[in-house]
Amino acid sequence: MAGTLSVQQIQGLASAADPTTVTIPTGHKLVAADTGGVISPGQVINYGSYNTGYGSGAGISSTSTSWQTLNIVGTNAASFGSCSQTISNVITFNKKYNNSQLLVSTNFPTYNTPGGSGHGVRLQYYKTGGSATIVDITDAGPAEGWGWHGYGGSTSAMNNFTWNTYDKSAVRSDLVNYTGDVHFYVEVRNWASSDTITYIQHTSYNKYGTFQFAEIAQ
Repeated sequence: MAGTLSVQQIQGLASAADPTTVTIPTGHKLVAADTGGVISPGQVINYGSYNTGYGSGAGISSTSTSWQTLNIVGTNAASFGSCSQTISNVITFNKKYNNSQLLVSTNFPTYNTPGGSGHGVRLQYYKTGGSATIVDITDAGPAEGWGWHGYGGSTSAMNNFTWNTYDKSAVRSDLVNYTGDVHFYVEVRNWASSDTITYIQHTSYNKYGTFQFAEIAQ
């Protein structure tokens, strides 16, 4: 018999040998129409990624000790899944579900010369029509404005970090039951103007960065 079964809860049969288990027999399967069809806390229910591409549109070369937006739109830049890139140097992630938070991971190269000091990285976000807010639990990012790499002479490095929108209470409450576009951008700064730091693209070599976004059920 085919049809639609409408129930609020499925649970094991009280008189069964294991009354807390619901079994789907061999050869049968439960199929959800989309990624949010079956949700449990801690589950990835939505995903997207972004590749910055390479070239002059991807990255900056800087001596500035002020926070500035990292350029991320290079040659062959690519969005996947729930990510899109239509606003200058901003990655948009479409948050689809209530009672969820976002993980945002980044990986991008830098080169620091002469490397007397280090640099900082932080993440900003805003909802469509809203104001930008720092995701980090400290305004200067996870390693302050100086702690990502340096202090040992000219240095190349990959910058890796994962932000969780749950970590900062104001961000957590702002996003937990929001659905729609969330816009993210990265800011960087040198600790000392005596260093020249290339973030992503190098003047002589093509380099690129990536971003990964995961929506996690609470």
